[in-house]
Amino acid sequence: MNIFNRVVIVLILICLACVSLVAIFNEFTGFFTWSEFAQKVFNPQVDIPTYITVLALIAVFAISVVLLLLELYKRRVKVASISSSKDGNAMITLQTVAVQIKNEALKVEGLEEIKVRIIPKATGVIINMYARLREDSDIPEKMQEIINGATGIVGDKLGIKVLKTNLTIVGFAAEKKVKEVKKEVKEDKEEEETDAVQKQAEDVSEVEDKKSSTGKDK
Repeated sequence: MNIFNRVVIVLILICLACVSLVAIFNEFTGFFTWSEFAQKVFNPQVDIPTYITVLALIAVFAISVVLLLLELYKRRVKVASISSSKDGNAMITLQTVAVQIKNEALKVEGLEEIKVRIIPKATGVIINMYARLREDSDIPEKMQEIINGATGIVGDKLGIKVLKTNLTIVGFAAEKKVKEVKKEVKEDKEEEETDAVQKQAEDVSEVEDKKSSTGKDK
């Protein structure tokens, strides 16, 4: 049951609970009779046009049918078949394949971000990738490395036949920004090393002070 169906079921249950409480309260107070209530609802003083009533009933019927279909419909997990399997039907989910491709592609230096989409076909899969590279990278070379890595990991490691591999560059990361990040990392590292050396020097001085104070006592 999906979230929308759960919300509808909860609302219906709340309405039924409220109606039950009102009915119990009415049994002791006699505030109204059900026949009069039904007559006011179905035979109001102001006549409602027939087409409005029909449209309202059709809407209720359509919503009920849609909810029933959504409840009965189960989304199937999308998988890809392993072509090298001969003794049985071996499959891998497309999400798992996409994660493997992404992990392999991120090993390429100069790649900042990548999104992978797998399209399953009867005889294999089509790989669509959308990547963001650094501006200072050799774009054609890096693109070929990403394509070769994706095709190799899917075909060789996972045993799935690759019909086609598409790579689209959606943007570039500024070289200046990359250099600034490297500079910040370098400065942080140097600062940590300086702090470590300073702490070590302080420890040595404390040891020497203790030795000198011990010699004076003697």
